[in-house]
Amino acid sequence: MKELLINDILNGMAGELSKEQMTALKTTLYIKMHDYQVERISTAVSEVNGSWVYWLNLFLARKGTEGKSERTLEQYRIHLKILLSYLNKNIQDITDEDLFCYLITYKKLRRVSNAYLDHIRLVFCSFFGWLQKKKYIAINPAIGLEPIKSEQKIKKPFTGEEMEQIRNGCQTERDLAIVELLYSTAIRASELTGLNREDINFIGRDIVVFGKGKKEREVYLNARSFVHLKEYLENRKDDNEALFVSIRKPYQRLSVSGLEEVLRKIGIRTGVANVHPHRFRRTSATDLLRAGMPIEEVKEYLGHEKLDTTMIYCSVARDNVRNSHKKYMCCA
Repeated sequence: MKELLINDILNGMAGELSKEQMTALKTTLYIKMHDYQVERISTAVSEVNGSWVYWLNLFLARKGTEGKSERTLEQYRIHLKILLSYLNKNIQDITDEDLFCYLITYKKLRRVSNAYLDHIRLVFCSFFGWLQKKKYIAINPAIGLEPIKSEQKIKKPFTGEEMEQIRNGCQTERDLAIVELLYSTAIRASELTGLNREDINFIGRDIVVFGKGKKEREVYLNARSFVHLKEYLENRKDDNEALFVSIRKPYQRLSVSGLEEVLRKIGIRTGVANVHPHRFRRTSATDLLRAGMPIEEVKEYLGHEKLDTTMIYCSVARDNVRNSHKKYMCCA
């Protein structure tokens, strides 16, 4: 199992590191993991009906069939396993006081933000709400957990100057195609890395993506993304079906972590802070609003279920608000 894990890590880094770096990484992994035992955590449903392990795995299995991403399922698993191991009591005996004290302790020890803590609260609400629905527990202990308020900071999109710096900082046609595609389509990191070559409709300049909950939506290529994506694919020398692959052999599909690393390096080279996939999504949404696209249409383009979510993503420039205030107040 240890050998499989090391090979999995090496395969994930293939194409991002040089041959010498790969050799050094392999040696380091073998040395550091020598005294450790590695065991794969099974997501299969336990046969021990009644244990929290059984109910946790059943919950994850059901959420998986509902279309939740692997990343979301992993977050559920981590937070719930820590909680249930910490409390070490029968699920039916867990109270709202247990959950409340756990959240307070977690925040004190981990020093996490209120926004992150509220995310954990929502995981608990989902799990215990599901248990109540299945009639395994009579009372949902999470139902009394109030939303944890946090300071709503305006997350800034890239400026026009920063976008140009990022473009100039791309050292390969692949990286430039990634940047332009993220901006033009406003797709999520997982949506981009899950695309295949055949998903691109160059004639109609559109792409069908499957977002959260496997919901289908159509996004579009602007002139820049069309040109750079086409050039990148025409110059590819591999036969991998993935839209984006590593730049070195064996040309494996680019993972979400690999994508984040590509953008992080561009940020370091250019001096632009916080270069990550989600910021391109926010920038695209903000620019669409600035250009006059109705927010309801932006909501559909981003694949949001609620308009409130779109409002959080879209940071309308303060200068726009200032100019609008001058425009309308002078007429009042």
